[in-house]
Amino acid sequence: MKVRFRSFVFDSGARELLRDAGRPQGSPQPVHLSPKAFDILQILVERRPNVVTKETLMAEVWPDKIVEEANLAIAVGEIRKALGDDSKSPEIIVTVPRRGYRFAAEAIEVDLRSGVRHDAYLRWWLTWNDKTLPLREGENLVGRHPASAVWINATSVSRTHARIVVADGAAVIEDCGSRNGTLVGGTRITGPRPLVDGDVVVLGSETVVFRQWSDDDAVGTEPVRRP
Repeated sequence: MKVRFRSFVFDSGARELLRDAGRPQGSPQPVHLSPKAFDILQILVERRPNVVTKETLMAEVWPDKIVEEANLAIAVGEIRKALGDDSKSPEIIVTVPRRGYRFAAEAIEVDLRSGVRHDAYLRWWLTWNDKTLPLREGENLVGRHPASAVWINATSVSRTHARIVVADGAAVIEDCGSRNGTLVGGTRITGPRPLVDGDVVVLGSETVVFRQWSDDDAVGTEPVRRP
């Protein structure tokens, strides 16, 4: 995996983090990270923009070892320092309170053979007012907190309102104990609920529509009628 973000290129195959990559002046400069910090950054980049829990990070980076959360916090601090990410108001490695961390910077994958940049194929999303809110495979936290994978900035929406898990080509929504509840098809959900294309979801007083792309069911292109 090779990903470009800000002025960096992260290359998991070469285990390199490069600064100022792609700029005409000078050569990219390697950025030093300890092995554990590199592993944590790789996990967060691979699962972006989803939240990765502290428990998951510690289990995958320190397998078969008992470590304290302080070890994880130190490694995350090392990553932020290397990336120039302000620890008080981070924009790249964001802390999700009582949950974990997520990679929040806009990133573009680079084809390792051709060097061509491309965006991920978007198959699932929510529509809210005039906005398109993309969903990625894995867990997507929905809420009013800016660190949410799906950010809905409305006062009737809880900071951590619901989660949508996309796996094996299907999506399931579950309320996270929100104050105003989550409704699907007009019914308040009390447990995991599968979503299908076109489902209307109400979060507090905000209405979103779940959409899933299908090549077979996609509407054909309409012809343009010109005088």
